[in-house]
Amino acid sequence: MKLILERWNQYLLTENVAYSGVVLHDNPDPNDPEKKTERQKLLDRVDIPEGWKPFAHHMTIVPFSPIVHPKGKHDFSEDYPVGKEITLKVTHVGMDDRAMAVKVEPPAGKDSISKKVKFPHITIAVNREGGGKPFHSNKIPAENFKPIEDELMVRGTVQEVPS
Repeated sequence: MKLILERWNQYLLTENVAYSGVVLHDNPDPNDPEKKTERQKLLDRVDIPEGWKPFAHHMTIVPFSPIVHPKGKHDFSEDYPVGKEITLKVTHVGMDDRAMAVKVEPPAGKDSISKKVKFPHITIAVNREGGGKPFHSNKIPAENFKPIEDELMVRGTVQEVPS
């Protein structure tokens, strides 16, 4: 019986996490004279095509899993303890016919996130009419990304987001 309960708890921990990531703060930055949220700072810096659905919500650390995998497959807790505030530097913006994203620099480097994530980024918007979904931001070709002009930093908190 004990083994069944342990396995059930492992299943719940693994299966109920949609992703672990740095979720952007939805409260205004106290240092921002315009008092914009982190999401609004991003959305104001890009030109989203008409009809596209905006997101600008998070940077994925590991998809479909908690920060520390219950079976030991990965452990990102040293760089990303749950609840820690993280600042991300936004470096590039890019898009294709399905998605738009910004590349970000995690403080622990690009190798500090899951290899299942093609590159550290935040999905900005998707073209739902064109079949776009947030995961398509992983498929934007590297040559489609252009550097942003001014420095932009966004803040968020490490969270395990439930499904």
